[in-house]
Amino acid sequence: MAEALSGWSSEAAFAARPGRVVLRARRGRGPPVVLKATPPGARWSDRSTLRREARGLEALQGEGVVELLDVIDRRGQTALVLGFVPAGTIDRRPVPEPEAAAHRLRAVVDRLHRAGHVHGALRPEHVALDADGLPVLVGFGSTRRSTATTPDDTALADLLHHLRSGA
Repeated sequence: MAEALSGWSSEAAFAARPGRVVLRARRGRGPPVVLKATPPGARWSDRSTLRREARGLEALQGEGVVELLDVIDRRGQTALVLGFVPAGTIDRRPVPEPEAAAHRLRAVVDRLHRAGHVHGALRPEHVALDADGLPVLVGFGSTRRSTATTPDDTALADLLHHLRSGA
């Protein structure tokens, strides 16, 4: 699928579901990125969901949030080009500095809430670690504007426990 997106070549699939795939890809010898894409000829609703996610990510860019590098929207296909966070997610590896990671994660989620957004899917597989072992939120497909932060608050408490206990 990445080949259809202007020269991106796929290296690995992270996730797939009807109407969407998440791939590690690169263009030529460039650095790896994550492509979150609909298949060519995808339904309008699938493409619209990615466009909404891109708008939310644009508003939330900053420390601790996956970098939105580009939005590709052509020929019946939509893709988000996201920064690749190489250290993996906390559901697959231990966190080297749990207290520093917990502090940053709390700050990032607080910033999202102050901006009027709810992540909506705060789970270990949506928390990647950067090269310094600090969390970077990914998986913004469920993000929405809301002042009701209770679901995120409960999920954040579970994530903080996971960070500290590794369980």
